[in-house]
Amino acid sequence: MMVVGIFLLIANQLYKATYWKKDVGNHSDSLESFWELPANTENIYFGESSNFHVVDPKKGRHSISIMLDSLLKDKKIGTVDKPGLHAGTYLAVLKNIPEEMPLKMIIVTMNLRSFDADWRYSVGENYLAKTKRLIAPNLPIVNRFLIALKNYDYKTDEQRHDQLIETWKKEKFYIPNFKYNDVIKWDSAMAWHTWLGKNPNLTEENIGLACHYIKNFAFKIDSKTNQRIKDFDEIVEIAKKRHIKIVFNLLAENMEEANKLVGKELIYLMENNRKFLINRYHRNGNLVVDNLYAIPDNHFVDRNWPTEHYTRAGKLIIAKNIQKVLISKGISKK
Repeated sequence: MMVVGIFLLIANQLYKATYWKKDVGNHSDSLESFWELPANTENIYFGESSNFHVVDPKKGRHSISIMLDSLLKDKKIGTVDKPGLHAGTYLAVLKNIPEEMPLKMIIVTMNLRSFDADWRYSVGENYLAKTKRLIAPNLPIVNRFLIALKNYDYKTDEQRHDQLIETWKKEKFYIPNFKYNDVIKWDSAMAWHTWLGKNPNLTEENIGLACHYIKNFAFKIDSKTNQRIKDFDEIVEIAKKRHIKIVFNLLAENMEEANKLVGKELIYLMENNRKFLINRYHRNGNLVVDNLYAIPDNHFVDRNWPTEHYTRAGKLIIAKNIQKVLISKGISKK
C-alpha cells in the first residue's frame, strides 16, 4: 500500500505540472478565473452572466463588480465570474482559495432563478457538476480519474428532462384563492390561453414569455431539499470558519413584466422566496442586499426570456445599492 501511495503522489505531481491547468481550462474555467486574481486579494465578487453580459461588446463592456470597485474608495474588488454559475460552483471555488490569501469579504450573487427546477436540472448542470468534481478537495489526479469514469452528477439530456418534468409535478406551492399548485398545471393553463382576453397585457405573441415566467419563478424554496440552499449554507459555514464577511447580492428580476403577464399570484411566490432568503441569510453578521425590485423594465435587455441581464444603467443601480449597504454597515467608507 505504501508503494501505491508513493506512486500516486508522484503521478499527481506530474499531472499537476503537465495537464492539470489545461483540464481546469477545459472543465472548470471558474477556478481559472480565480487564478487571475492577485495573491493578496481581500475582496471577491462571485457572479455569473448578470455581472458581465452586454448586448454589443463593440460598444463597450461593463460589469457590476468593476463598477462597484470604482465606487468603493477604500476597497479593491476582485472578480470570479463565468456564464451559468450558481452557489454550487461558487462553493467549489471557495474551497480552493488558499488559507494564506488575506480574504476579508466575498460578495456572492444570489440569483432567484437558480433555485428553480429549470436551472437545477438543466443540461448545463453536467458541466457545472464536472467543475465541482475536478476542483474538489482531493488529489487532482484522482478527481480527473473520477471525471473520466463520469463519477459526478452526470445525466443524459433525457434524464435531466425527466427530472425537470417530475419536479414540476411533485413540488407544490400554495397561493391563496388560486386553483393551481404546481408548474405543470399552471403553465398548461397559460399555454391554453386561459387568461387571453382576461388579461389586457397578454397577446398571442407573449404567451410563451408568460409561460417562461411561470416555469422559472413558480416555486416555493424548500430548505430541506433544494440543493442551492445546501450550497449557500456551506458557503456561510466556510466563511464563518475563515472569518470572511459575506454579502449576498439578491439580483433584480423584471417584476413589472412578471406582474403584467402572469399577475399577482406569481409575485406572491417570488416575494415569499425573497423573504425566506433574507430571513435565512441576513443574520449572524451576514448581509443580503435586496435588489429584487431595484431595476425597472426598460433596463432589462432580454425580451424573449426572463434573465438578469441589464443595461449599463441597470448594473450601476445594483453596484450603488451594494455600496450603500456596505457604507451603512460601516464596512466601507463614504
